[in-house]
Amino acid sequence: MRYLRLACGMSSVAALAVLGAYSTSGAAQSNVKLKPSASRPQVGPVLKGPVLLTGIRKSITALSAAEVASLRKGYAQMIAWNSAPPGSANFRRSLKYWANMHAYFGTGCANASGLSNPGMNGLAAQAKSNADENATWCTCQHGTSQFLTWHRMYLYYFEKVLQAAAGDPKLRLPYWDYESDAHVPAAYRAQTYVDGSGQTVPNPLFVANRQAQLNAGTGTLSPGVVSTAGAMPANDYLTFNGAIEQTPHGAVHCATGVANCPSGYMGAVPAAGNDPIFYSHHANIDRLYECWLKVNPAQRLPSGTILNASFSFIDGSGNLVSRIVSQMKTVQQLGYTYTVGGGCPAVRRLPPFALQAARTVPLLGPTPIETGTTSVPLPTVPRIAAPNSGNQPESGGAARQATLVIDDLSFEEAPGVMYEVALQDANGRRIVVGVINFFNRTAPHAHSAAESGAVGAGDHRFDATAALQALGGGQNAKLVLQPTSGILGAGTEAAVVPNPRANVRLGAVRLELR
Repeated sequence: MRYLRLACGMSSVAALAVLGAYSTSGAAQSNVKLKPSASRPQVGPVLKGPVLLTGIRKSITALSAAEVASLRKGYAQMIAWNSAPPGSANFRRSLKYWANMHAYFGTGCANASGLSNPGMNGLAAQAKSNADENATWCTCQHGTSQFLTWHRMYLYYFEKVLQAAAGDPKLRLPYWDYESDAHVPAAYRAQTYVDGSGQTVPNPLFVANRQAQLNAGTGTLSPGVVSTAGAMPANDYLTFNGAIEQTPHGAVHCATGVANCPSGYMGAVPAAGNDPIFYSHHANIDRLYECWLKVNPAQRLPSGTILNASFSFIDGSGNLVSRIVSQMKTVQQLGYTYTVGGGCPAVRRLPPFALQAARTVPLLGPTPIETGTTSVPLPTVPRIAAPNSGNQPESGGAARQATLVIDDLSFEEAPGVMYEVALQDANGRRIVVGVINFFNRTAPHAHSAAESGAVGAGDHRFDATAALQALGGGQNAKLVLQPTSGILGAGTEAAVVPNPRANVRLGAVRLELR
């Protein structure tokens, strides 16, 4: 199978010496090669031992009034720095610069034609103009093995800039805990607020370029959009990295956009960083990553060549810095932790069957997706053992875990919707197992390339264990795909109309059983 690397541009990735997770020797430091730049990149601070966890990232809804005020002050200053002279330290600390570090529309990144999509007002085509921008702009990692690692590094330095902008070294980037409350947080919805001097001023956390009902507080993200059920059963880094990038990551992006992907700031990779909620969304993805790691850090932390990659960022003073992944792969290295939020698995040892090689059961070959609801009969579906039937499967007995895998999903034009994926029994009872989104697939990246270990761009995995336990095995089951906006709210689903020219197709569908 071919794997599509949807990197958000031409990131500068160098092969460097692998450093330890919690220590870096002086000899190893000497092997770090600095990239040429207008401002010579720093490599530090290089961490030589466990760092005291001095910062706690909280849910945005748990912040005090003073903490929200500091957050707003930081974003307001970063937005003000958008007007700083190009090439200056302040411009490198602007929200525009940081959004462009993720991706942008224009030369050297994404096709500027994307600016014609709904909800892109306020944006213009950009182009790199100096060595710092060449080193940092359009370097986000999507559809690659570095999705989680790059974004962890990116958020770390964004937080440092936000602290400097607010003049508050204790300020921490809050996370959007949509697993616990699927509304857009009130602090991000208000168009204005009353500042400390009693003046009514624009709220820098608000942008109009979001789904209208979410911004009004009358709609919420649907359970399938925010679910972590498809990602948390993963036993290895690469599988989890790909699964969490799909849902909730990509699904939340699409649902938050003006009219699904690729519309609105959040609904398009090159525009997403212009919405302050983007950073709280990714803080939540980083929190979920940390939840998953805690189950078995020794087994689950990334290893091998993933740790060698070097990426460049901007520090709190506006200086260019280059770091390798091994220096920043754990929160212990970076000095922060998270409060408890939703979507996390219980920290327990995996049962033996979870580590066994999967048995594959083919279900469907190439299948077109209808404009409306698609319902496809399946061959006999295997029975899945009840959850209390023990950890070890009996010889010839039922499997204990089932993953529904859709391979090689393709389309000709952006569908403009997501699809709920469900299994249905002979009596018509239907259980949703996940959501297909097109966040990565609809971004007009500058280029793509194969990367070993990356998740296939058209591959989707869903934990179907509970659904098959509830429905039972047997004949006359169906796979059902239902177009969805990903929003719960009056009239949202009635307004869902897929693009009739999308021509969405499934390459194959199978079950992986353990």
